[in-house]
Amino acid sequence: MDVGNPCEPQELYNYLYPQSAQKHAIPLEEKDSPAAWVGDFVDAAVPLRQVEPTPSVFRSTPETPTHADAPDENQEALLEFLKVHGFRPYQLILFLFSIITYVSDICSDAYLVYAYHRQGDYYWSYMTLALLIIPAMVMTAFSLAWYVLDRKVNVDPPRTCRVWTLRLFFHGLQLAPIVRLADAVYYGLASRRAELSLAMAVQYTQLMLYEDADSAMLRMIECFMEAAPQLLLQLYIIITQGTPEHKVQREPSFRFCCCSFVHLSHTLDNISKELGFSKNTSRLVAQIVSCFTSWLSLSWSLTHYQTALRRSRVEKANLTWLGSVLFFLWKSLMLASRILALALFAAIVQGMWFGLGLGLHWLLSVGWLVTRGTTFCSPNPRTFAEFLFDMVLGAVYCFDVVNVREGHSRLWYLTCYTTIGLENLLATFLWLVFSSAEVTVPLSPQHKWMLRSPNLSSWIRTVPQWVLPVCVIGSFVLGVWMMLTYYVFAHPSKNIKMCVPCDLLFDCNAVPTIHSVASVPPMDTKACEPTETPSNADYL
Repeated sequence: MDVGNPCEPQELYNYLYPQSAQKHAIPLEEKDSPAAWVGDFVDAAVPLRQVEPTPSVFRSTPETPTHADAPDENQEALLEFLKVHGFRPYQLILFLFSIITYVSDICSDAYLVYAYHRQGDYYWSYMTLALLIIPAMVMTAFSLAWYVLDRKVNVDPPRTCRVWTLRLFFHGLQLAPIVRLADAVYYGLASRRAELSLAMAVQYTQLMLYEDADSAMLRMIECFMEAAPQLLLQLYIIITQGTPEHKVQREPSFRFCCCSFVHLSHTLDNISKELGFSKNTSRLVAQIVSCFTSWLSLSWSLTHYQTALRRSRVEKANLTWLGSVLFFLWKSLMLASRILALALFAAIVQGMWFGLGLGLHWLLSVGWLVTRGTTFCSPNPRTFAEFLFDMVLGAVYCFDVVNVREGHSRLWYLTCYTTIGLENLLATFLWLVFSSAEVTVPLSPQHKWMLRSPNLSSWIRTVPQWVLPVCVIGSFVLGVWMMLTYYVFAHPSKNIKMCVPCDLLFDCNAVPTIHSVASVPPMDTKACEPTETPSNADYL
């Protein structure tokens, strides 16, 4: 079936959300976008049923119509929706890549816990383990809370014990993002079934989009609470810690519950011996691998979240391949500059001052988020649930920034990246001045209250002193260049103006871009019945 000319985004939005369009007779880009949907309506053991959305104290539940009895003239709009937002086979590769980055990051960090403990570095072993477990528990708590709250507002239908057992089992393994990605893949494959009506294909596609958005948000929270601190910790250890002076233990005093992991660790040790690597070289390689996987996970989580967020909003154009690549390069370069600068700063100053500096940055970020108002956990800003979410999101802002407001963001990005750039510059300046203090001139008493003589590792001393600062500044400059390139050449809006009026730059009425994950539109059982209207086969 020829779908003809593509529908305008405003027309498609008016059809899919007619009640919302009637209530807000203002331009699309100025009004609140539809909240994301979360739910899991598909299970062989649970028949589909229509539910009535009820007001939520934690998540907004906008009214959305069903499409079972859509007139023939609207079938083209549904086909266009599937054409733009429908599931594609290449998305399986992207979903698989998300899973690989998550698992590789966790496994590399877990191996370092074992390696540190086996070499007798108990402090670093337990620090790495704490940064591995605590963020995973927070992420799992968020995911389970979303499931429970969805049931309270009748978004999620009754579930069998088998389904809840599987959910709890995989959440107990700290695999919440993978569980939701698996749901997204299932919904995407289900939407491609030729026997489905067009309305049901749209319903499944919407479920896929918003499960993917949920998974992306969980992954981003986990990355900036686990991968970013883990990357910072490992860089600090690489820069400051030398070879352990004590004897390496032959047998660790504790073992993981998973015997296969211990066997894999011994296998890797044997491979390292066969290749002629010493234990210290093997540990350094493991540290570098852990840093790389953490950095890759951070960059990909931000890219995945941006892509999933735009796909879950009908009125927004999707991110192109070029846009995704430039966005990934922008975020990866900014993250590399920021985390390396923090690692250099941690190697120079006393631990108390490092914690105070990073804590002050976090407090300012949380205060700004509360002032601006996010609506991810509730329809209204500045609630207790939103305050908790802002506290978690503030951890993201310690390493990078995420735009939470609609509208022109250039002044906001200018302010944030100027602040981050100055902090990075200060860190590199302190590194250049004091990194060789213990070799040349000892620190004076008036400096010791804040700074410390760096105890650099032997191999880091072989690197010229200017290399790491150049990496910090160079990555930041390249990141800014990639950001400008993205907005000028690859932004989905394709109409980014370089100059805008000042009143738009300081618009305090901008609406949030991070929304609550609200109810899925009620699944209409009539859509499952045979119909004479065009089916999903026309889309396929």
